Amino acid sequence: MFPNLLKNQTGLTLTELLIALVLGMIVIGAVYSVHLTQIKRQVVQEDVLTMQQTARAALDMMVREIRMAGYDPMGVNRDADPSNDFQGITSHPTELRLRADLNGNGTLTDSKESIVYLYDDSTSTLRRKTGKGRRQPVAEHVKSFTFSCLDRMGRPTTHTPNIRAVEVKITVQSERPDGQYPENDGYRTLTLQSRIAPRNLS
Repeated sequence: MFPNLLKNQTGLTLTELLIALVLGMIVIGAVYSVHLTQIKRQVVQEDVLTMQQTARAALDMMVREIRMAGYDPMGVNRDADPSNDFQGITSHPTELRLRADLNGNGTLTDSKESIVYLYDDSTSTLRRKTGKGRRQPVAEHVKSFTFSCLDRMGRPTTHTPNIRAVEVKITVQSERPDGQYPENDGYRTLTLQSRIAPRNLS
């Protein structure tokens, strides 16, 4: 009943099947390669974004707290009793030391009224310490952190009473290297710098 139908059926030869498989593998390989490239690019972009956010958040925090250095609403630094005087910024070679009477009670006993920023080179971490507390990380993957205390004329000074401004510079790097970035062993970096004049240092 169906002899002609059976005679007209044709199938794929082994050669045609192999060619189809090879072409399919080439297409799949190309798609996978594009997908892998996009994933790597996305990881790099996320790393760069994290690096930028880390640097800006750390600098913003320092700027805000440096501006408040020397805050003295009770005027203890101007009264007749020198025993309760305090310095808004104290000169130190490796630590940025800030003090402010934030709660306005005339004494600096609150732990948040004494702040220290320091760079931990062994872990590439910028740390912040308040009062007698521990050194808490503010920013990781920090390549360098430097600061300079300046006098009224903008010249570097190590004499605490002459400090009128602080210049800070922070350089952070990406967490992972980027194979497409030839410099710095593939690690991207970002440097932010700011000069801050506290409102309360006269």
